[in-house]
Amino acid sequence: MTIEQLVGVVVLTVFVSILLLEALGGHHSRRSNTWRDRGFALAGISAQTLMAGPVVALMIGLLFGRVFTGTESALAEVSFWVAFPVVFFLQEFCHYWLHRWSHEKRWLWKLHRTHHSAPQLNALVLYRYNIFWTLLLPQTWIGAICVHLGLYEVFAAAILIEFVVNALTHTPYRWDLALRRLPGMTPVFNVLEKIVTLPDTHHAHHGLGKHAHARGNYAITLFCLDVFYGTAKIPRERQERFGLPGRFDWREELFWPLVRKGALRK
Repeated sequence: MTIEQLVGVVVLTVFVSILLLEALGGHHSRRSNTWRDRGFALAGISAQTLMAGPVVALMIGLLFGRVFTGTESALAEVSFWVAFPVVFFLQEFCHYWLHRWSHEKRWLWKLHRTHHSAPQLNALVLYRYNIFWTLLLPQTWIGAICVHLGLYEVFAAAILIEFVVNALTHTPYRWDLALRRLPGMTPVFNVLEKIVTLPDTHHAHHGLGKHAHARGNYAITLFCLDVFYGTAKIPRERQERFGLPGRFDWREELFWPLVRKGALRK
């Protein structure tokens, strides 16, 4: 099995397993998860695989082919254990700032808000994107560069870790609170929650109400970035509700800035 196949199998297995568990728990019923929400997820998956990946790969190929000539597989001999922490931290750092700016700058927010309009959290929200948001994701660009430089295994390991953590922090199941209650686990989680993103902090980022923290908790995996930059909030509570107070036309949510409809209902 090739690295590409292994990555695909792991991603599909984790994603489908979480979806099935959520479905068994009633989190994908017609009332809790509408066709609108499913359509958004399908559009995001399609945009990421059929548009963003090929477009970014082409642009990186042209850039390195014309400007940085002779760099193909230039880092292939670098040790995995040297390259991995660099690539992983770079992805996390870039995503933190893109995510933070998308909540601070109005035009970026309009590209990102589709991810936040979901009325509940589940695995489908992972791919709930405006289609143009997928072109901004640093993982796509860094991945294309890594492939060109001969660091595909390094990128594969980094993206798998981010995907698994992202999936586990978007699921509605609060497994972190359950583990925290086990004997002797509270001190462990008191340290872990300041280093790694857990459902508690990411649910707060998507939440509405007194325990929410939409203007913070931006990291995918390395929550220590939020701690370092002062954007962290650790509520250790379930969120009252999720989503946004307004409702927008689905065409604007998917295709802004090409489609501009504005709020339909407050």
